[in-house]
Amino acid sequence: MPGMETPPAQVTFGQVMCNRRFLLLWSAQVVSQFGDWLALMALFSLVTFRWQGTPGEVSRVLLFFALPMAVFGPVAGVFADRWNRKRTMISSDVLRAALVLLLFFADQPYQLYVIVFLMSTVSCFFLPSQTALLPAIVSKEELLVANALNAQAVQSIRILGPAVAGVLVAWAGERICFLLDSGSFLLSAALLAGIRVQAAAPAAARGVASVFRELGEGLRFLWTHATIRFVVLALTAALFAIGAFDALAAIYVRDVLGAHAELFGAIVALVGVGMIFGALLLGRFGQSIPRFRLVLGGIAGIGVGIYMLAVTASVPATLASALLLGVAVSGVNVPAQTLMQEETPLHMLGRVSSTAAAMITAAQVVSIAAAGRLAEWLGILVLYQALGAALVVMAVAGFLYAGVYLRTATPPRQP
Repeated sequence: MPGMETPPAQVTFGQVMCNRRFLLLWSAQVVSQFGDWLALMALFSLVTFRWQGTPGEVSRVLLFFALPMAVFGPVAGVFADRWNRKRTMISSDVLRAALVLLLFFADQPYQLYVIVFLMSTVSCFFLPSQTALLPAIVSKEELLVANALNAQAVQSIRILGPAVAGVLVAWAGERICFLLDSGSFLLSAALLAGIRVQAAAPAAARGVASVFRELGEGLRFLWTHATIRFVVLALTAALFAIGAFDALAAIYVRDVLGAHAELFGAIVALVGVGMIFGALLLGRFGQSIPRFRLVLGGIAGIGVGIYMLAVTASVPATLASALLLGVAVSGVNVPAQTLMQEETPLHMLGRVSSTAAAMITAAQVVSIAAAGRLAEWLGILVLYQALGAALVVMAVAGFLYAGVYLRTATPPRQP
């Protein structure tokens, strides 16, 4: 079964970081992600505190950030497969650098929404190109470690970025963050320009019909390839549960634990720390474990973490659960991403990964929207118990499914 092979040799973090092309790609991600967090926190500060925005105005920032991936992601993936991936990423960075500069001059919420929507739309072309470029610059044996390094970087910046943004906003105001984010995109583009990739871009097809034809090919591959279908379903289920957890975590802290914002901040930070630690464990000890077992173990871990929150309802158990949740989320994300890159032909990886991302984003939006109503109907504790138990059952069923069906149902990887 794909994902069950044992790599021939243990790959180290240092070995992957010595790959100059990966180091440039990783550095570009670090720089642009850091800038993104500065801009995002500045946006919330601007709308919430400086403009005294309503809850609806604040929530629409996230809505307009998420919508493009859910709506345009699959089509953007088609073009990411057609175009030269390196050039697509550089062009996306330059466009986003220009767009984020417009935030500096915005003085109305609707202007922010339009700019955020456009920036997120451009990102729809960047992200599948980045996903598809990674297997072209590292070996198959290095993919898991490379994805673990990327995950560590993303989560480290998730912890550091908001803290730095808070200091910058207090010192110089929100708009300095927009300038720095623009500069981070330009620096990212410069780093990407240094990557040498020999593979030529696929020849571009023409016409609207060809776009839908190629999109259909990606969808068929996604649903007929048992391993990729497993990856998408696993990610969707895991991130659906995490979306519901995120949406209700602050209410859980306030109403169940009787605590305040300090504990909520500690929970968010511990989830991030757990994701960093989980990626480290995967890169160090997970290479010899079948990928699908890592994913299913991660799903079970998320289920156990959420269930613990509900049945213990204590501060120490909540902090331990937050750490476990972070480790488990990495246990799903990193090997699932690796499996998708290993099993999808390079010429289809952009559209397949972006279609999967669109489905996962849509599931998160639905879970966030539904969590409040379900919690009002069932109560937070019952909802958390149901989510946790469902994920554990899904993990057990997944092990049975993989053993009985995937071994014979997965077609060979296309050339």
